[in-house]
Amino acid sequence: MRRILAEVAFLAAAAAAPAAGGTFPWGGGGPTREPNPATVALRDYTATIRTNLGEITLDLQPDAAPNAVRMFLKLAARGAYDGARFQCVFKDRMLVVGTPFAKGKEDEGETIPYEESPLPATSGAVMMDKTPDGQNCPGRLLIALGDQSYMDRSYTVFAEISKGLDVAKRIGGVAVRPNDGSPAPIEDVVIEQVVVTKKSPPKPKEGEKK
Repeated sequence: MRRILAEVAFLAAAAAAPAAGGTFPWGGGGPTREPNPATVALRDYTATIRTNLGEITLDLQPDAAPNAVRMFLKLAARGAYDGARFQCVFKDRMLVVGTPFAKGKEDEGETIPYEESPLPATSGAVMMDKTPDGQNCPGRLLIALGDQSYMDRSYTVFAEISKGLDVAKRIGGVAVRPNDGSPAPIEDVVIEQVVVTKKSPPKPKEGEKK
């Protein structure tokens, strides 16, 4: 875990340097330029959200939202999401987990600027919540359980569920009660831990040099 923290800190420092630019792999948006090396490095990571109802694996999307991915990895490696409760459950629509700000003195009141993402808010999309003045709240995550196209380019989609969508939908089906006008789970559903791992390099094909 310390190694991952150090690597994420390095990536954050590298990202503070002037960006080399870059375009998304799906095209559009001006001439082609080399992507920021710090953004490229973020592609090496994946994250698994371990809940008390099962695991949800995220396919992070740094090319779409590098700042959001970087902050998520930083907080996850620090344990900021561990113990976070699913605050609201909108069946077949949306899960809301965490608090407006990340947990711990270092993160109290922490927000980051809104970052527009080209990814659609479809089933399995993971977004950051926003403050009333439009800042991103890295401590509160929104998980779409169905098409939420009205949120496109309004909330930062920084990851997609690659495995465990059934777990997310299971959470979306728990019994709820009204809580300040929102449906809250009757029994606690929590994130036990967010595990950040570095992807294994692809194995060379037969006949290729390692």
